[in-house]
Amino acid sequence: MKKVLVIAFFASLVFTGIYTVITLYDSNLKAGRMYQTPVVRPHEEPELIMDKRTIADQKSEALLRELLTAGFILTPVKATQAMLTKGEKDYQAFCSHCHGPKMDGLGTVGQSFSPLPTDLTGEKTVTMSDEELFAFISYGGKKAPAMASSMSVESRKAVIRYIRHIQKMGHGSS
Repeated sequence: MKKVLVIAFFASLVFTGIYTVITLYDSNLKAGRMYQTPVVRPHEEPELIMDKRTIADQKSEALLRELLTAGFILTPVKATQAMLTKGEKDYQAFCSHCHGPKMDGLGTVGQSFSPLPTDLTGEKTVTMSDEELFAFISYGGKKAPAMASSMSVESRKAVIRYIRHIQKMGHGSS
């Protein structure tokens, strides 16, 4: 009987220690956990409505890809507050899960990747042209998904304006 009590006491001590370590680890993470990822809750918030032109036919996407590879230049647009607001909303919906709310590559989904997703406020992205960034968002990269069939052209442009705005501010958003 004494042995059983000692073993039970030792087991509960080990369990408590493991629980404490996990709790400390979670509370000191730079980024959140999957259960903290913002989600669309259709019954609590209005659901995002996709632009009817979002899913383009093959001809228009092929034409856009051809233009991008042939030196296509995005028309410079001054970032209005409405465009920045749309860009922020679309960034949160499509990009923040991997790149993080601060654009530092520490999104809740992105933490599972090795290497981590690109820091959008870092030198690599700052030095990319808007056209290169548009093409990368549209057609993806090594682990980045192609967003051309999920995001409208206007949405991708708004996200680029938002990223550039945050880069000029010198830090990620909260």
